[in-house]
Amino acid sequence: MILVTGGTGLIGAHLLLHLAKEERAMKATYRTQDKIALVKDFFSSEGYSHYFQNIEWQEADVTNIPALEKVFEGVTHVYHCAGLISFDPSDYKILRQTNIEGTANIVNLCITHKIKKLCHLSSIATLGTKPTNEDIDETVYWNPEAENNVYAITKYGAEMEVWRGTQEGVDAVILNPGVVFGEGFNDAPSNAFFSKIKNGLSFYPTGGTAFVDVKDVVKAMVNAMNLPVTNERFIIVGENKTYQSVLEGIADALNTKKPTKKLPAWQLSILWRLDWFLALFPGRKRKLTKTAANSLTSQTFYSHNKAKDTLGITFTKIEDTIKRIVAKNS
Repeated sequence: MILVTGGTGLIGAHLLLHLAKEERAMKATYRTQDKIALVKDFFSSEGYSHYFQNIEWQEADVTNIPALEKVFEGVTHVYHCAGLISFDPSDYKILRQTNIEGTANIVNLCITHKIKKLCHLSSIATLGTKPTNEDIDETVYWNPEAENNVYAITKYGAEMEVWRGTQEGVDAVILNPGVVFGEGFNDAPSNAFFSKIKNGLSFYPTGGTAFVDVKDVVKAMVNAMNLPVTNERFIIVGENKTYQSVLEGIADALNTKKPTKKLPAWQLSILWRLDWFLALFPGRKRKLTKTAANSLTSQTFYSHNKAKDTLGITFTKIEDTIKRIVAKNS
């Protein structure tokens, strides 16, 4: 029996569809009933509504140990996709509870129930940087002295819990995807790229990062689980792209105006300070932090060679991913 935590998110739902088509026995966790409806709609939009019944849904937050205990009954393999994404420093406490403490709960239950294998979904945010322009690979480790954002800090803490589990008898693999593009979920963080272009975005930041198709992430997760690979990490990225090129590609696919104005570092420096000031007022959360502004002006690129060679993944061109997403949403 397979368990998928975070089954109502973008990656979790695509993973569930992949496993359902293979007619695998599986459970999936959810926090609110309305999220299940979104997954059902996604299955229907993909033409596989009849596979939705293959999923055994169980209500459980990763911070709720008694609920998780029930979920783990009969489980042999775990895909841990549940997690919280936020870059607002004020969310650090809840990020820590979900990403670190929640993952610790999953790992502890994997140990208790003698789970055969755990696949943990992490992020490229947990990797360090190189002083040169070389692509970052799996040998570039986290730098605790760097100015890391709260999301990266808690995802790194989650990884430490997984590595602890490997020392206590749990076979595990960690996947570090880049910015994930995929269809079916408008609330996915990467959907902001599409919504901003639709709303007439005029500016583009000068930086760049690694992007990946959600379907490739799912293939990597399934292959990492099925292959005799344990206690290793894999960077899962399709292509390294500048934000300008990605935004222009989305504009082309939507047949709308491209952003033409460069957003330089000095303007972002002013904007994040203004955002900090406005967040002092009650009820307003941070939208642009200092670390986020810095990332928008830097080009940090990653290597997918290990995943390509070991997991046998042929990555989709991001241009093709963008076109598919737009076609699905039209």
